[in-house]
Amino acid sequence: MSRKIEGKSSVTLTDEELALRQTDRGKLLFTSYQGRTCALLVRNDRLVEASFFSYKPPKIGAVYIGKVKSLARNIDACFVEIAEGEICFLPLKDAVTPYLVNRPSDGRILEGDELLVQVVRDAQKAKRASVTAHISLSNEYFVLTTGNTNVGYSLKLSDEKKSALKRSFTEMAVIRDGCLVQDYNILLSITEAEKMKREGLRPEIISFPPIGLIMRTKAGEAESAEELWKQFFSLAAQFIRLLYSAMYRNCFACLRGADSRFKTILEEFYSGIASSSYASELSGTSGEIITDRKELYDELKKYESESGRELNIRFYQDTMLSLSKLYSLEKKLENALDRHVWLKSGGFLIIEPTEALTVIDVNSGKYEAGRDADEACRKINMEAGEEVARQLRLRNLSGIIVVDFINMRSNQYRQELLHYMRELTAKDKIPTKIIDITPLGLMEITRKKINKPLQEQFCQSVHTEIRQSDTRK
Repeated sequence: MSRKIEGKSSVTLTDEELALRQTDRGKLLFTSYQGRTCALLVRNDRLVEASFFSYKPPKIGAVYIGKVKSLARNIDACFVEIAEGEICFLPLKDAVTPYLVNRPSDGRILEGDELLVQVVRDAQKAKRASVTAHISLSNEYFVLTTGNTNVGYSLKLSDEKKSALKRSFTEMAVIRDGCLVQDYNILLSITEAEKMKREGLRPEIISFPPIGLIMRTKAGEAESAEELWKQFFSLAAQFIRLLYSAMYRNCFACLRGADSRFKTILEEFYSGIASSSYASELSGTSGEIITDRKELYDELKKYESESGRELNIRFYQDTMLSLSKLYSLEKKLENALDRHVWLKSGGFLIIEPTEALTVIDVNSGKYEAGRDADEACRKINMEAGEEVARQLRLRNLSGIIVVDFINMRSNQYRQELLHYMRELTAKDKIPTKIIDITPLGLMEITRKKINKPLQEQFCQSVHTEIRQSDTRK
């Protein structure tokens, strides 16, 4: 004889904590998984993004004096050495106006040229890291970049704010005819110019490359004109100092190191670079940053102090219920690293990364179709489409992605699926393009490669830990 045993709720998980778990605002969690530090963005008790990182600074964003080792005209690119034996890929379209340090620039790229380059993508599998000769520096308000002198504006800025910014910068003679004025006397504040003079620096001898300006969203939200100009002159001074130091440093010198992955995540969290960045998802009083590691909490508080931002940081210390158990993080990460993804309908996805592309197969699984088979396929495909869009972001899948949806005879259903996928991927902060559905029912997707896929990040952190363990021995 059997009897039903009523489930008993956790004595530690309070109603308040349960409510917080289900909030529609995101929570950025810093914790560890199998000994590796990770950042996890959770919303509505679902894992939205995940990233494994170390305190060792990555290369992305670092500026080097590199040397052109060889030209590959057949692919309109060249290969640049940024450190002894470290060769990077440089498309020639990203080196239209390079800043050469060993000879006057004449618009050409030659073998042996020494030039400023900035890392834009880490090495991934067998592919080299990528660099650009168009150097960019940014803060919350502005981006300064070489390549052209144009002034651009964030798409989030209203026409009224754009006009106000343009008028203000034109009155200060920083913008003329829609372009940034290429004069260090204009780009430097009086205070910074005097400081450089006392240090013996002579910015007048710099051969300026074309420098452009981008007004970010926060520029239109500055509390005062003083704050706006403080941010602009500070960034301009950093840029000029970078160009000046390049004239006197040796080849392979790192002129500007990359931010740690830890800092980069927090910058993405608050900068609002894209419409669905961390900033928009964790805004408001219900959004918060939580960690259960004291060293990470100290780093967060340090960042809060240095950045001047008021962060909603919480140090989780419940010894009865760990942070991982509270949010079921281990299970969520196991699922994010698994090739098999179940759908609520009983269908499932199989995700297979290969050297050339990522293949995602949609299966009906346990779903029982009714009389209308095409309608059943439509429902599974629409659910699968939503999950595919989520997995692209969660696993940071990039490059060419092919999704084998269940074939639908109705062209109307195929077009509906295409439109739905474009709506979903438009929310991704990394540029994602839905190309088309082939006659075989394969959806073609491309997603820009920036950081490594989650699986590769995890495996790399495992190998790093093994190497460090061997070194200690």
